[in-house]
Amino acid sequence: MKTQVSFFSRMTAIVFALVMTTTVAFADGETTDVFMTGHSNTFAGDFVIRTTSDVFHFQGEEYEVYKVYYDDPSMNLKIAVNKEGKCKSFIAYTADYLMFYNCTKDGFGVRKVMFTSPDAKESFDPEAYKDQMILSKKRKIEKKRAIGLIAAFLPGMKSA
Repeated sequence: MKTQVSFFSRMTAIVFALVMTTTVAFADGETTDVFMTGHSNTFAGDFVIRTTSDVFHFQGEEYEVYKVYYDDPSMNLKIAVNKEGKCKSFIAYTADYLMFYNCTKDGFGVRKVMFTSPDAKESFDPEAYKDQMILSKKRKIEKKRAIGLIAAFLPGMKSA
């Protein structure tokens, strides 16, 4: 009798562990495939970009959303991509900021930043922002390259 109870207890524990592991693994259900991986050359470390089924709405436009996960989870962010136009527009965002990227005659880079609070603004370096106004001198840029540049360089604007 004791071996049956022990066996039942072990099986219950195994089933519970499997259910919890599966639940945790799929808790962020809107993410799908790995889109890209890379290194930021900053304290944020390596990153993984995943596609999502999320939609970001801004000024009447719909943007597809990518999630960026860094070795330093405090740097995780989302990148919204507007698929319309010659040079797609991109918005990197968290709860603290929105950073707008697009192309001009000078090239691709960050154009505008909106912060949710003065504290959020203080955590970014204005000189680093200035340095990232041109990340690529090309007037047109492929979506994958643009998303990779944003993920690699944006953490460099954050004050350590």
